[in-house]
Amino acid sequence: MAFLLLSLVATILFSTNALLFILISFHFKKILRTVKLRVNKYGLKDTISSLVKREVRQRCGFGCVNCGNAVYQYEHLDPTFAEAKEHNPEHIVLLCGGCHDRVTRIILSKDTIKMRSLNPICNQKGFSFGPFDLGLVEPTIKLGTLICKNVDSLINIDGESIFSVKRPECTGSPFRINAYLTNFDGKEILKIVNNEWVTSTLNWDVEVIGAKITIRKNSGNISLVLRSEAPHTLIIERLEMMHHGVKISCRENEDLKVVTRSGQVLSSSSMSISGCKVGLDILEHSLSVGVGGGCVEISNMEISYQSAINRYPVPFNEVKKTIKKEKIGRNQQCPCGSGKKYKRCCGII
Repeated sequence: MAFLLLSLVATILFSTNALLFILISFHFKKILRTVKLRVNKYGLKDTISSLVKREVRQRCGFGCVNCGNAVYQYEHLDPTFAEAKEHNPEHIVLLCGGCHDRVTRIILSKDTIKMRSLNPICNQKGFSFGPFDLGLVEPTIKLGTLICKNVDSLINIDGESIFSVKRPECTGSPFRINAYLTNFDGKEILKIVNNEWVTSTLNWDVEVIGAKITIRKNSGNISLVLRSEAPHTLIIERLEMMHHGVKISCRENEDLKVVTRSGQVLSSSSMSISGCKVGLDILEHSLSVGVGGGCVEISNMEISYQSAINRYPVPFNEVKKTIKKEKIGRNQQCPCGSGKKYKRCCGII
């Protein structure tokens, strides 16, 4: 009896393993067939080189040739990928998901796309655009090592807000981000208007991969890297900009550096601002941190002064003040030991 039971168990196990093997083999064959579909009849792989992609982006104005949306995919137009023998950038266009779907459904003809590709809509208007997904909760904005939440304006320069967060217009609508970002030459590279980002076709290269936007001034020279972590966080991983003579440089894991026209320099490895009207308020002869109430938390902030010649970038080797990590209220005593209120000491530089 025991022998029969063991035989039955062994048979069941063998049958189960055999079935599992068959299922795995079936799915493996499907995967192989899928992989094979990525190579056309001429042996051309469905992988476009970065140089060809860049040439396509530049020719199409960094957005869909039909509508201008900067969330795009690369589409072999004529010939199609199935008939292509090479990835010729002159025969590839940028199409957004919506326009690509309309072409597939024959709602939008390929002849129309061919005509559009001769004069892409982005080149006509001078910009491409794309939306940010923001929720109903106050968003967190990260500018390098600066983290802001519930701050109306992250940065003011000469009274002008270059990065702000506005309240929802009505119940159920999202918070609204507005920004104006330039490169080190002071030329606009990207602006955000009520959560819709717009980038100029005058940029050398604009690359959108997933939720990340990368703007290059030239080969190997990145002016901006921005990514969205929907629906509550917007992160500026990298920025090299100048506006009204004020230079701002940041990277995600490096010190935020601000250099004013008069040679004042702020460098911080970690700064968190919440509940303030303005995060950084930069005027002709002053630089204030955390204006209009709220709370400021700073780690190892250095304030230095540089001569008017070759101010940036140079080592911060002159007069310095250092503030250790501590939450600071605007009316609290400044932690530098001066005896003054924070807003009248290191809060105003």
